[in-house]
Amino acid sequence: MCPSRFALSIALFVIASPFAVAADAQHNSAVQSPIDFRALRAQAIHAAPGGAQPGELFANPDRAYPPSCLNAPLANQLYKTDPHAQQKQITLPGDPITSDANEYSYTEADTVTVFRVPCAGGVSAVLVEIDRPSTATSYPYPVFPGVAIGSGQFVPRIAADPNTFYSNVYAYDPVSTSSTYVFENVYGGGSDQLYNQALSVFVYDLQTPTPTEFDLPAYNPSDYAAASQPMPISGYQSGNFYDATRGGEGIQIEVGDTGTASSTRTITFAWYTFDSSGTPYWLYGNASFTTGATQVNIPLYYGAGGGFAGNYTSVDFEPWGNITSLEFTDCNTVRFSYASNAGLPAGVPAGSGSKIWTRLTQLNGLTCQ
Repeated sequence: MCPSRFALSIALFVIASPFAVAADAQHNSAVQSPIDFRALRAQAIHAAPGGAQPGELFANPDRAYPPSCLNAPLANQLYKTDPHAQQKQITLPGDPITSDANEYSYTEADTVTVFRVPCAGGVSAVLVEIDRPSTATSYPYPVFPGVAIGSGQFVPRIAADPNTFYSNVYAYDPVSTSSTYVFENVYGGGSDQLYNQALSVFVYDLQTPTPTEFDLPAYNPSDYAAASQPMPISGYQSGNFYDATRGGEGIQIEVGDTGTASSTRTITFAWYTFDSSGTPYWLYGNASFTTGATQVNIPLYYGAGGGFAGNYTSVDFEPWGNITSLEFTDCNTVRFSYASNAGLPAGVPAGSGSKIWTRLTQLNGLTCQ
C-alpha cells in the first residue's frame, strides 16, 4: 500500500473518534444515515498528511486481537463456529455517485452476519460477513454499508486483510463478491474499542436513517469449542522449537504460501538431532496442507553423499519416516509424534515417540500471540 493509504487510515480515525461526528445531511442528499459516512471518508482523504512508509511491516501494536488469530485471506462462513452469531437481511444500494443508471438505481438484499472467532489468550476477534445472493453477478454491485458501535456511535476501522495496519474498507466501497471483514484498531490510535465486551453493532444501509442492530454478548471462551482446540497452522508459528531441559537439539519450522493457491500452504520441518554415536544428524521434510488446518503429517528424509561447504557432486535423499499429527497447542508450544521406517541402514538413527517442545525464536514481524 502507498503512504497516503496509511495516512488516510490515521486521518479517518482522527475524524471518526469514539464519539463520531454526527451527520450533516446537507453534504450529500444521498446520505440518509445519521452518520455521514461519505463525509468522513472525504474529509479523511483531504486531511491525510504525507509521511514515510515504515521500513518494515510489523503487526499492529494497537491491534484489536492477537495477530496469529486470523489468516489472510479471510475465509467465509467462519461464523458457523460462533453460537452467538447474529445474522440478518439488509438491502444495500448500488453506487450512488456513479453516472451509470443501472448501478445507481441498483439495490440488493444481502445477508449480513456479525460474529466472533476465538483467539489465543482468552480474547476474540469481531468480524462481519456480507453474503450476496447466489444469483448475483459482479455488476451491478452493492456498496459496503456504514458500521458503527454503541450508543456513542463509534465508527470502527474495518479491514478485509487481517494483521496489518494498511488494509481499510470504507462505506460506499464496492462489494463485488461475498466477503468477510474484521474489526480493527488504527495503528497509533490506541485501543479505541474493547471488542471482547458486549457490543451493539449498528449497520446502516446508507438509504434510511434507521440501522439494523446486531447485539453480541460479552466474549466467553467456554462458549466456543475452537478456543480449546489446537491453533490453525500459519506463518505465525514459524521459528525454532526445542526441549528446554535438553539443549543442543531442536526443530526449525517454516510455514509458507505455495504461490499457486490461497487455499493451500506448505510447512517445512528440519530436525537437528544426533545419531547413536553422538554425531550431529538432521532430518528434513515438507508437506502441503489446507489453509486453516490444525494438524499436519510430514514425511521426513535423510541425506547421504554430501560434503562440507558444497564439496560434493550430488546428495541422495532417502525416506526416513514421518512426523505425525504435528499441532500447535498455543503460540509457544508444538506437539508432534514421530516414527521411523523399518529396515533403515546401519548408522541411521531410528525410533518413535512423541514430543512437546517450546518455542525458542519467532520470525521478525510475525508475532504469535
